[in-house]
Amino acid sequence: MRKFISSSLALMMVVGAFIMPMNQKTVMAANGIRSVVSNMTTQQKVAQMIMPALRTWGSGDDAVPATTLSDEQKAVLTKYSFGGVIIFGQNIEEAGQTTQLISSMQEANAMGGAVSSLLVSIDQEGGYITRLSTGTSMPGNMAIAATNDPDNAYLAGDVIGSELSVQGINVDFAPVMDVNNNPSNPIIGVRSFSDDPRIVSQYGARFIDGLHNNHVMVALKHFPGHGDTDTDSHTGLPLIEKTYDQLKNLELIPFTQVASSADFVMTAHIQYPNIETGTYTSISTGEEVYLPATLSKTILTDILRKDIGFEGVIVTDAMEMDAIASHFDPMDAARLAINAGANMLLIPVDISSPDDIKELDDYINGIVAGIDNGLISMDCVNDSVYRILKAKSKYGLMNDDSLNELGKSELITPDPELARQVVGSKEHHDIEWKIALEAVTSIKNDNAYPVTDDKKTVILYSNDNQKNSIDFAKALLVAEGKVTSPDNIISICAKDASKDSLTAAIKGADTVIMLSVSYSKEASNEELIHDLIQKTHDNGGKFILLSAHLPYELASFADADALIACYNSRGMEMIPTGESNRPKYGSNIPAAIYAIFGGSDITGTLPVSIN
Repeated sequence: MRKFISSSLALMMVVGAFIMPMNQKTVMAANGIRSVVSNMTTQQKVAQMIMPALRTWGSGDDAVPATTLSDEQKAVLTKYSFGGVIIFGQNIEEAGQTTQLISSMQEANAMGGAVSSLLVSIDQEGGYITRLSTGTSMPGNMAIAATNDPDNAYLAGDVIGSELSVQGINVDFAPVMDVNNNPSNPIIGVRSFSDDPRIVSQYGARFIDGLHNNHVMVALKHFPGHGDTDTDSHTGLPLIEKTYDQLKNLELIPFTQVASSADFVMTAHIQYPNIETGTYTSISTGEEVYLPATLSKTILTDILRKDIGFEGVIVTDAMEMDAIASHFDPMDAARLAINAGANMLLIPVDISSPDDIKELDDYINGIVAGIDNGLISMDCVNDSVYRILKAKSKYGLMNDDSLNELGKSELITPDPELARQVVGSKEHHDIEWKIALEAVTSIKNDNAYPVTDDKKTVILYSNDNQKNSIDFAKALLVAEGKVTSPDNIISICAKDASKDSLTAAIKGADTVIMLSVSYSKEASNEELIHDLIQKTHDNGGKFILLSAHLPYELASFADADALIACYNSRGMEMIPTGESNRPKYGSNIPAAIYAIFGGSDITGTLPVSIN
């Protein structure tokens, strides 16, 4: 079903691809693409620089998820030969349906006489950020780094890449190369491999190898680094008071290390006033805001292109995010981004209603007018379209095969039935389980584990679907003979429960295991945890705190008998059956419970510093 290659061979292949001189086919393809660009109309060029979403169709309460294309959406894809599209969870029911949806997008695009196939992109990072409803989630980046084995990053990228390519998805907006050097970061956190740029570089490079093994393009994000913010750019406009030299010494290290192997770099909607001093009057507040990286020529052209030497496609983060949409006029944002050096504009419009189509028409016409009147650089536009088509050529996506570096015969043909077998397969979940077990990390154990089932254990969990995670681990322990009295293991949902009820629930327990996701000012339950630790000790029991999200919280609970991290709190909608194409689930919690009861050794190492 899938092929594996040795890690050394994979590395040789990737390195070799960039040290070999350009062959004749590559030169011919490049010259042919320049000719294609010169013959395109301005509108065609602009459309090639746009990557819209099509999440839903309909207005207001009548809107439905776009798991198939409406006639109007098909018509738009035929009218404008977009550079690509991005798909989200609303577009996805299961692997076969997703494959058919993507095929219909490509067919609509081809009907308009497009010179190339669509780039079909997705945010499939692994861990929390997974869009495939039946895909293998993988444990997430921080968990992967906790295994202390970079080859696990390759395996994760390879599994994700195989599940994307079989459905016709050719661009993954991953890996996250942000260094999570701010524990209070509200949006990156466990999406980052580490707070150490060397670890981020090493694991990110191997993740890229895994995706490339399946001819899936990668997009590094979020340049020049989203790891030191305390604001989510989806809802606000972050600002980082760092100099260029400070960024070079930390945030930029991973991007610099892997830039030569990346196909795309995604920009960050973050202000850097010590680097980009240009300002703009916010349309919502009237205040002067600094141009964020997405709109900064200093950051995109001078730093990313010239200093770092990135030669691929620069794609913006979504232009619909509040960091841009709440402060910048859409046409001004487009002008600033293109002139700054951005090659593709991600989600300037979500094509979800007739009004959206009108907005898209106006948006494209506005950019064309800006080019015609000299406000938007035609040189930047031509350079952008060349880079986009060059990336497509490298992966066999030009319709004229003589313009392709990779022959179409080398591509996987998307197939609904094959997709249903591959996506979420047992083979893939076995790899996921292996990584999850190796990620479980202990930073303290005062004879609290391994837990035996001959005495009462109470497991407190925080979300309803985590019960299935615990039950799955128990069933596996029973099947392997590691637990013989499962009735002695009691699980109780602590969400919305009072302190008194939880105190009563743990009475008589020899061991209490509490799942926590408390590292958040908004969701902290630190006082409750300390109280439960004390009550457990008063009862003569042991208390194990299992951090199921950011492990920084463990520093606050030295009074617990054991402190363990698993880096992802996602539960299970249903107990896994081993069949392919079933609902995705999180492997981290069951792996941690399994290990706590002696199912495996706990060998993970913290990938971030905890004070």
